[in-house]
Amino acid sequence: MPVQPFRTSLYDPAELLGGYDPDDPQSWATTHDFVVYRAWVASGGVHGPHVQAIAQAIHDSSIAQAMEAFRAGRRLVGIMGGHRLRRSADPDDAYTRVVALARRLTRDGATCVSGGGPGAMEATHLGARTAGHPWVDVERHLVAMADRPDFPAGIAGIVRPDGTVDTEAVARLHAWQEPAFAIAAATARDPGVSLGVPTWHYGHEPPTPLATHLAKHFHNAVREDGLLTIADAGVVFFPGAAGTLQEVFQDACQNYYGLHGLISPMVFVGVEHWTDVVPAWPVLLALFDDPSMLHLTDDVDDAADFVA
Repeated sequence: MPVQPFRTSLYDPAELLGGYDPDDPQSWATTHDFVVYRAWVASGGVHGPHVQAIAQAIHDSSIAQAMEAFRAGRRLVGIMGGHRLRRSADPDDAYTRVVALARRLTRDGATCVSGGGPGAMEATHLGARTAGHPWVDVERHLVAMADRPDFPAGIAGIVRPDGTVDTEAVARLHAWQEPAFAIAAATARDPGVSLGVPTWHYGHEPPTPLATHLAKHFHNAVREDGLLTIADAGVVFFPGAAGTLQEVFQDACQNYYGLHGLISPMVFVGVEHWTDVVPAWPVLLALFDDPSMLHLTDDVDDAADFVA
């Protein structure tokens, strides 16, 4: 695997994503992030050789230690939601609402954490990154992102099992990434701090350049647990599907048993979604004897107030 297993720091986005060229549709395939993913797929992924599994475990342990160092002195708030959330500049759409919440939390002194990929994760880092910028600038960035609203379909096979690359998929992914890289460059002088925790298990969903720190893992289960653990100032859940629901109950399990010595707020944005579409809310109310750390709302400012 083309990684250094023993690390003492998180990834800087430039380390993982350096080499991306907006004028070269194939440049994404030259980034360190993609090179590692390609090698991981070609070696068998989760079924790869034992020696690589050991190296990956050492790598992820090193990242976990770096995450603990990053955590010191910070109030970390997680934001979870669907990875297929469409980019939008409409203030009523979920993407813009995630941006607004992350911006508000960051301005209030918290550090936002997400899975580091597309959808609600990307919106988290856009909001955090632009927390110190005028809203009119944020609106301009949202319009640019909305020009390419949907994460490209059919990207999961971007690297074939034999390690060869689908160049057409690379070009489509490159085009979708371009506005995020442009915004990252435009805000490079004064970015609000945020942490993305992505995984090469879903390596076809690249980490966003809008995060200032990236804790990339090989093992998704380790990554999920670590992400929810360090978000000890609370987690806000926006609508999502199976992956988001898994995070809801993984976080609920940590809180139910007090696994890390505390119970942190769980805030759900989207009353209809969490009570009718994916009715996790009534299950959680039945699970906890004291539901005072649970909150359901449609208003992002209300969500931020509860976390505070």
